[in-house]
Amino acid sequence: MRKYELNRKTYKEIRKMDHGQMSLFCEKLYMKGYADGKTEAAGLSETEVMKTILQVKGIGEKKAQSIVQALTQAQKEMGGVAHGQE
Repeated sequence: MRKYELNRKTYKEIRKMDHGQMSLFCEKLYMKGYADGKTEAAGLSETEVMKTILQVKGIGEKKAQSIVQALTQAQKEMGGVAHGQE
């Protein structure tokens, strides 16, 4: 996790901002933090999920592949980007 540091130049610019400019600045700052958090919270790759599922007794290659496909499809339908797909 990166720490945001407010430098002197940005501080002076913020002090001169009107309401609209400040709202835009906050929105950009929020979106940058959101994007960084989303990247940091990326899930397992399909290969890693497959290896984990195959460790469960009674689940074979075909069933594991079906589960991975179902999870990938659900993630796409929810609007999430499948991170680490191979």
